[in-house]
Amino acid sequence: MIKRWLSVAVLSGMSFLTQAYCIDDWACFEKIKRGKTIEYWLSNNKPYPITSTLDVDTRNLKSENSIKNTYSETRVLHALARVKILTLSAIDANRSVSNHESFYWTPGIKNAKHNDSYRYALPYAKNQSFRVVQGFNGGYSHQGASRYAVDFAMPIGTPIHAAREGQVIDLQENHRRGGAHRRYAKYANFVTLLHEDGTTGEYYHLQHKGVAVALGDHVQRGQLLGYSGNTGFSSLPHLHFAVYFAKSHGKYQSVPITFNTNSNK
Repeated sequence: MIKRWLSVAVLSGMSFLTQAYCIDDWACFEKIKRGKTIEYWLSNNKPYPITSTLDVDTRNLKSENSIKNTYSETRVLHALARVKILTLSAIDANRSVSNHESFYWTPGIKNAKHNDSYRYALPYAKNQSFRVVQGFNGGYSHQGASRYAVDFAMPIGTPIHAAREGQVIDLQENHRRGGAHRRYAKYANFVTLLHEDGTTGEYYHLQHKGVAVALGDHVQRGQLLGYSGNTGFSSLPHLHFAVYFAKSHGKYQSVPITFNTNSNK
């Protein structure tokens, strides 16, 4: 998954001002300033749930309930939601106030409870078989957030099928670059499916123009999603597949899954 965040520093001084900061035309925070009082809002511009966090480092500002140097608010925002999360006002009206915001988000629902009884289809055609080159706890790159990912080595252009039914909430197919270094991670082509339990299925390293579905599509288990490639942080042509739940601060965590090895569909 691609971590998304934004850091903004602003010194207050206008009597009334509304500012909005957005990432990927999807997740936004707004700051409405009235003198030395500031309101913060979070919004979701898409019809898919996200988990957003806003951290605000302050000087001479207090909330309605407390006085802190840093305020941290995380919310799950459902389709097209907009919510006020924080109001700050000056502690001493005769002193200047300052604020520095850091904004994070990730698709999906915070701490979604995975349906552990679900048995996933293998993410390729029923009559094919591919070697697992890195599994759970793989020493090369399957640690931390991707601890429970599985990498299947396969030729570029291999059809990739949905391991579980879900809705397409994010995708990328415009990149051409890839290599065995994390600096290439941002160039991965991928498809993300939202599952009914709030987790997301991630299909990574697809080939350029190798996505066969559209945003918003509801796909069935076994349906064609696209074609494998070697884009992003990838040392050989393969498919990276994992199931994640969202956490605060743009973070996410993979969960252990079980494949139905008796049948791909």
